[in-house]
Amino acid sequence: MIDRVSFVIDQVLHRDFRGDGSLVMVIPQRLVSDDERGILTWRPIGTPYLVRRTADGRDRREIPFRERHTVQWQLAPMTWTGLHVLHLFRPGQAHSVWSMFNPDFSLNRWYVNLEAPPAAWRDGDLAGVDTFDHALDIVVPPDRTWRWKDEDEYQERIGHPVYWGEDGAKEIRAEGERVVADIEAAHFPFDGTWLDFRPDPAWPTPELPAAGWDRPWSRL
Repeated sequence: MIDRVSFVIDQVLHRDFRGDGSLVMVIPQRLVSDDERGILTWRPIGTPYLVRRTADGRDRREIPFRERHTVQWQLAPMTWTGLHVLHLFRPGQAHSVWSMFNPDFSLNRWYVNLEAPPAAWRDGDLAGVDTFDHALDIVVPPDRTWRWKDEDEYQERIGHPVYWGEDGAKEIRAEGERVVADIEAAHFPFDGTWLDFRPDPAWPTPELPAAGWDRPWSRL
């Protein structure tokens, strides 16, 4: 269990923050399991979520990094499209692994999201996992060939007070290289675990709660 929090609840909020404490994304996900391997959640196509956009509707990628502090941001409602996601938050590890399925549940790819070790929390009827995205990612097709993703975003953040310095950047890259070794060796979870996963047809689509999703950032 992550950070000694064991959930007895159906839904978990995945929340992503920035180093200054600003909330940039909230996605409700179905809790599948919570054990020594980590917290496993399900995010089907059609899941509603909130993500940071400008007041005029632009995504962050449409704005140069050094200009992002000059615009007004807000959390805008969106709907998850394209691929289903079985999302594994790993205890004490600075990444999570997304098993991304096509609509017919065949594996499209694994996606390794490098991020701060997950911090789990429980507050009454709400539960969640908070992360801090490290920009650099790894895309892994079913044949386990792999490639880095968003290296430019990872590099441009080095030295910025909200993100990481040179030492932090080296730690992020080293974490990715450790995962690459697991990918190439077909170690868990790249060994085929959960490729036969199918959601219970009775599960409802995850929903955003009316309140509480904006509670303070829980950090390890």
